[in-house]
Amino acid sequence: MRCLLLLPLLAGAQDTLHVVAYNILRYGATPGYCDTRCKDQQLRTILSYLQPDLIGINEIGPSAALVRRLLDSVLNINGVDYWRSSLYQNTVNSDIVSALFYDSRRLGWLGQTLITTQGGLRDVFAYHLYYKEPNLAQTQDTLFLVAIVSHLKAGNGTSDAQTRAQAATAIRQYIQNLPPDRRRFVLEMGDHNLYSSSETAYQELTQVLVDPGPAGSWSNNSAFAFYHTQSTRSTSLADGGSGGGMDDRFDFILFSPECTTSTARARYVPGSFRAVGQDGQRFKQSINAAPLPSGYPTSVINALYVTSDHLPVSARFALSVQPATGLSTAPEKTPPLRWWIEGSTLCLQANEPLTMRIGDLVGRIWVYETLSAGENRTYSLPAGVYFLQVSSLPTSTSLISILP
Repeated sequence: MRCLLLLPLLAGAQDTLHVVAYNILRYGATPGYCDTRCKDQQLRTILSYLQPDLIGINEIGPSAALVRRLLDSVLNINGVDYWRSSLYQNTVNSDIVSALFYDSRRLGWLGQTLITTQGGLRDVFAYHLYYKEPNLAQTQDTLFLVAIVSHLKAGNGTSDAQTRAQAATAIRQYIQNLPPDRRRFVLEMGDHNLYSSSETAYQELTQVLVDPGPAGSWSNNSAFAFYHTQSTRSTSLADGGSGGGMDDRFDFILFSPECTTSTARARYVPGSFRAVGQDGQRFKQSINAAPLPSGYPTSVINALYVTSDHLPVSARFALSVQPATGLSTAPEKTPPLRWWIEGSTLCLQANEPLTMRIGDLVGRIWVYETLSAGENRTYSLPAGVYFLQVSSLPTSTSLISILP
């Protein structure tokens, strides 16, 4: 009998997930100022300071080898071997791509889905993961994470704003069409190139997501200096990045509304969102203009200046785990549905009348049936990871893994 992977329901003992989004400015294609080896050095300085668990990256050169290089030369170094990346895909042959990087000790990979190509501009993918709660034997159910890394159209023209709006609409529709347990912890991050909260793209995204920063007209407005992420340079450099100093809020981490509730399994830590290196005191100036931002090592501020014309943004989420009830003294209750795996066959035995469904982690439903008490069923499924949801009281969801 093959092993089943049963993952936890979160809500009691706490863990924290640190999320970072960063446009790293044409990684692999900036020989005129700071070449790839130089950029690797700067990124090591920045990320070793931040210590993230999940990183959404924009502007990687169009090569699987460059995604691999970020793993091998920046993240998995000095004895570290647990960083993994999303799968490289570039369906529209763009000259820059986005990717997701995650700590595999904390998060497990489930798959990725193309949401939109933004009219042939750039792919936007949704990446499906799950949280690896450390006390599986004492917990039940599953926390899923859907991370969307987007890089919306640049430019302040009407057509640019329309392209951003079309992409944002596709993202909003994708989130709305997710199963309910996938919508509880959605992160949408990246360089959105938004000039104000009145843009249609922002309005579309915030129908289904929360912005931890302020609404308003951010562009060229000193009142929003604490949230400006571009440009880290007052003049343009030979890497092709923008100049003009810090005067635009382009980079975002948005998240599910449920993350703001006190009982959420993944709860946004209030006040944790920040533009890294930004102190609000350098409007229209370089990030390394004197006096340097307080609270940051000089090496990090200099690395931020050299690496990109964008600042990274970061946010933290408290993950909490609830032990399964009745473990210590109460007699064990017969579960509504017993299940096990034989080879590639999922075997079910209903102990009471119930409705159940089997689906994969990108939302496709493979089985939806009502079973009578005492009824047995078997299902042959391709190798992969599936969820099994039982509609009883209470409703339960388990994650199963069928091995090849």
